[in-house]
Amino acid sequence: MNSLINTLFNDIRAPRTSSSIKESGDVFTSELELPGFAKKDINIQITDDILTVSAKNKERDKEFKLFLNGLVSEDHISAELKNGLLKITLPKKTVSEGRKVEIK
Repeated sequence: MNSLINTLFNDIRAPRTSSSIKESGDVFTSELELPGFAKKDINIQITDDILTVSAKNKERDKEFKLFLNGLVSEDHISAELKNGLLKITLPKKTVSEGRKVEIK
């Protein structure tokens, strides 16, 4: 299952940043170990279907990217930092069944 998730997200791990991505039901969850970083040191941004986590303080900076590949409902992403662990919850997009197009 992890190789499937890595293929879907094409994650790029920054050097010395421990991370994981898990799939459970209707969400993906990414956890990044960012010890020594405060909430104010971390920026999360989504641009062109790429989620970028940048962490920068006086001693170091790190960056982590997830290529979302259209699988995530970007408006419902949430994040929580607790004890140096950043947990990002990425709800899956609901799959549209499409609609029938009438021929005139």
